[in-house]
Amino acid sequence: MKKYIFISKFLSITFFLAILSAHSSELQDSVRGEVRSVLDPLIEDKLIPGYYLAIYDQNGKQFEDKQGFAAEIDNLEPAEHVLYAIMSMSKPIVSFAALRLVERGDLKLNDPVSKYIPELESLTVVEEGDLDNAQVEASQAITIHHLLTHTSGLTYSQDVTGREEVAEIYAELGIFPIDERTTDGLDDLSDHVEALAQLPLVSHPGERFVYSVSIDVLGRVLEIVRGTNLSEIIDELVLAPLEMKSTFFKVPQSEQARLAQMYRPRVATYPIPGKYLRYQPYQFESGAKNFGLKKDQYLSGGAGLLSSAGDYYKFLNMLLNEGELNGQRLASKSTVQMMFTDQLPDHLGSNGLVYNFGPNALGTGFGYGFGIRTLEEGNPKNADDHDYYFWAGAANTGFWIDKRHGLIGIFMAQHLPTQYDRIPELVQITRSLSN
Repeated sequence: MKKYIFISKFLSITFFLAILSAHSSELQDSVRGEVRSVLDPLIEDKLIPGYYLAIYDQNGKQFEDKQGFAAEIDNLEPAEHVLYAIMSMSKPIVSFAALRLVERGDLKLNDPVSKYIPELESLTVVEEGDLDNAQVEASQAITIHHLLTHTSGLTYSQDVTGREEVAEIYAELGIFPIDERTTDGLDDLSDHVEALAQLPLVSHPGERFVYSVSIDVLGRVLEIVRGTNLSEIIDELVLAPLEMKSTFFKVPQSEQARLAQMYRPRVATYPIPGKYLRYQPYQFESGAKNFGLKKDQYLSGGAGLLSSAGDYYKFLNMLLNEGELNGQRLASKSTVQMMFTDQLPDHLGSNGLVYNFGPNALGTGFGYGFGIRTLEEGNPKNADDHDYYFWAGAANTGFWIDKRHGLIGIFMAQHLPTQYDRIPELVQITRSLSN
């Protein structure tokens, strides 16, 4: 009798698991269909050569989709292990490294940056970055907090997101360029910071969110505090503890076979009928197929890392798990929570990012390292109003952390400048995977 009861229970469990598996397969197919309705037009209309999307929870990958090629010339298909230039997705990693030093007591959020870089002590401001305006003394010193929140008064080169006249000077002098160009005398991180110190700020520190080279400057602060280069610091504080073996400033020769090709818009000088190719390989002075191959490139904390989806997931999963991964704690819960807390000045409300990113950034706050998307008409200062956390890179990569549903999304493509942000749609589509 016991034997028949055992067999009956076994068959019941087997039947239940079969139903569960069938339901999971149907759900995956449904999500894939919706994902492709959003992303496949990018391939069909020949806007980009390919993409990779992965959705994870704290237990690992739950879904992936990919189309096209990561590097057409090599027939390299998009995959979890393929290396992409993640550009501004470097910023959260460098920000987290800085917060680890704050937690250790090696750095303070209210430290003036001039404590480490004296050249940044006596700074002036030209309102709106307009050189026709009078230069006035900065109302306060730039602090580490200001760097982490892009409220330092610094800007980006006009080649990136800079919109002020001062940003034109950044471009002319080659200060923190986004591509691989080098300017005589600006070879190292310290050289770029020294040149930057000669220029006025575009707003008073603490006054406004202006997306900027702040994290590059923060990288230089970390070098001074630790007495070594930024690559070694990031490895010690983030990459090695998380076993992120596929994240680099410089891609080793042994790993270059899995490096994606960078692309850019194709400029047609005459009308082409139909759906013609809208992209072409990005043209590097060195002839490389992507960033991270030039030996003398400065170490950009703001845009210099290359990584894979699988590797970057480890970092995001640690954040979702409040500073711990695989039983190892890298930072306290309170330190990690600062990254998920809106750190912008109260007077900016939910409009802080609009200056650089336009009306689509309404309802967005900013923590230490990434953006905070709120629920409709939500307040970034209220954690209950937070919808998800996100950031993107200039070459069409992006990620999000959906705490409400316990999901992490990573999107990888290589097209500079980014023109095809689909993260808001993908967040909504993939949430059903948490059920």
